[in-house]
Amino acid sequence: MPPKKTKPKDEGQAGQAASAPEPRQSAPKGAVSDGDIITLDFDAYIVNADGTEELFDTTNADHAKAGDIFNEKATYEPIVTVVGQGRVVPGLDRSFKGAPIGEKVSVTIPPSEGAGERQPNMVEIFSVREIQKQDIDPEPGMRVQIKNRIGTITSMTSGRVRVDFNDPLAGKTLKYDYTVHRKAVTPEERALGIVEADFGSSAGFAASVKGETLDLTLSEMCKYDCRWFTLKYKVVSDMRQMLGLATINFIEQYVKKEEPKEEVKEEAKPEQKSEPAQEEESEVIPDSER
Repeated sequence: MPPKKTKPKDEGQAGQAASAPEPRQSAPKGAVSDGDIITLDFDAYIVNADGTEELFDTTNADHAKAGDIFNEKATYEPIVTVVGQGRVVPGLDRSFKGAPIGEKVSVTIPPSEGAGERQPNMVEIFSVREIQKQDIDPEPGMRVQIKNRIGTITSMTSGRVRVDFNDPLAGKTLKYDYTVHRKAVTPEERALGIVEADFGSSAGFAASVKGETLDLTLSEMCKYDCRWFTLKYKVVSDMRQMLGLATINFIEQYVKKEEPKEEVKEEAKPEQKSEPAQEEESEVIPDSER
């Protein structure tokens, strides 16, 4: 999604050229280290030539609304990543090492340490008919996949479509404001962190590590989400590499739900009305017959 609103340049940045963060030589106690699995919030900006900043990504819904990039289908919450594995742009990944936990960090990243420089030869021209054959109704700004490559339609003229296969952030200076909230410590926390980083969610999972064996109880969603059937192999590979596990057991639970028993109510018997006691008739014997 293209950025919409700009943020004025900070006075302290005036006249300073953007540069990659210097990697810290050693991490203080409690700081982030290479290989850590961390949970963080962030705001990401494009830094323009005039120093203004345009928000293009965030984990905060309020910030997304203020920056006019809010997406109702997106989930705004802290993310989990593994430090030093190239899961984010290089300049940001390097800045994690030695970052304090619980404190805001700001880092400015040049194109060479971000999404790379723009490559002119990655801009191509296609005919509208060729695009339409792929069931695409082209229009400027649309993200399209052509021949297993993802690009952006930048213009349309005279039956021709111009597609830019560069990363949308290529050639741009970036700035990240982030806060690392915590890092996984126990083997179980690290196992669930890997699931979160690879699969996108660890909700409903449970982990138990004994020695070199992990028992991972799967979430209900794994039974129906097609992504799990391919991503589980990456999860296994990452767990073996980062946790040194020999055996990983995936446990699927199918628990029969007991239906509530209906209480059988006894039909109330109609009350029997008691008949009034009949008085015994006494026979009077005349004296003459006695």
